[in-house]
Amino acid sequence: MFLDMPKTLFVTDLDQTLLDSQAQVPAVCLDAIRSYVDQGGLFTVATGRPTRGVLLYPELTKLINAPVITYNGACIYDLKHAQVLSRRLLPERIVPLLRSALNQFPSVGALIFRGDDDVTCAVRSNTYIREITWNRERYDAPERPLEENPLPWNKAVLAGPPEEMVPCADYIRANASAFATVILSEGTFLEIIGPGTGKGTALRKLAEMLGIQRNQVIAAGDSMNDLKMLLWAGTGIAVANAEDPVRQAASLVTASNTEFGVGVCLRDTVMKMLL
Repeated sequence: MFLDMPKTLFVTDLDQTLLDSQAQVPAVCLDAIRSYVDQGGLFTVATGRPTRGVLLYPELTKLINAPVITYNGACIYDLKHAQVLSRRLLPERIVPLLRSALNQFPSVGALIFRGDDDVTCAVRSNTYIREITWNRERYDAPERPLEENPLPWNKAVLAGPPEEMVPCADYIRANASAFATVILSEGTFLEIIGPGTGKGTALRKLAEMLGIQRNQVIAAGDSMNDLKMLLWAGTGIAVANAEDPVRQAASLVTASNTEFGVGVCLRDTVMKMLL
C-alpha cells in the first residue's frame, strides 16, 4: 500500500515535544514540517493520545503522509483511509487490578480508553486527569464506574501526585508484568497498554509496512514512553526538556518544545540528510 512512498520517515511525539506549552503546534514547526514533506520526506506522529487526539490539529494532519501511531503504540491508524492497520488491546485481567489499585491509592485518578467506540471515560477524576482530558485533549470525559466501561480497552491511564504514583506504578508492575506494558511518564501519568506494546514496537511495525529501513527512521520525543522509540530509530532526537534517560539515550538533543525544537531539528539537521 505504501511502498511507492519516499524512504525517509520522521516521527514525533506530540505533548511536550512538538506541541508548545498551550498544547498547540507552533507555526515555526508547521513550516519546517511542510518544507520537509515538500522535499519528499515521510512525516507522522506517535502519541499516547487516542486517534481523535491527533485530529484536533487539522493544520498538522494535512501534512501527515504516513499512518499515525496512537494510544502509545497500541494502534497504528491510516488517516487517509480512516482505517486501523494494527491494534493491541488490554486483556480482561487488567480490570480487577485497576480496581485494587484505585482502592489502595485514593488520590489517584483513572482514565479508560475504550476500544470499540474510541470513547474515553474517567473512572475517578482529579487535577492530573483533567490535565489530560481537558487541557491537552480538550475532551470532556464522562465519569463512569469501572464496571460501566465495556471491554475491550485500548489503554488505561492512572494519574496523581508523584509521591503516590511511584508506589502505584510499583504495585501495577508487580502484578501486571505478564500481561501488560506499564510506563510512568512525567512522574504523574502511569500508562498501561497491552503486552509487548509501545511506541518502539509500533514504529518498527510501521517501518516494515512502509518498506523503510531502521537507519532511515528519525524519531523525536521527550518522555519515558518515547524512550524505546528513540532507541529503535536510526536517529533518536530528544527535545531539551526531555526526561533525563531520554536525553541520555538520544543521538542528539535539540531545543525545547517551547523553543520549537522539532522545527529547529527538521530545518537544521533532517533537511540536510535529504540532500
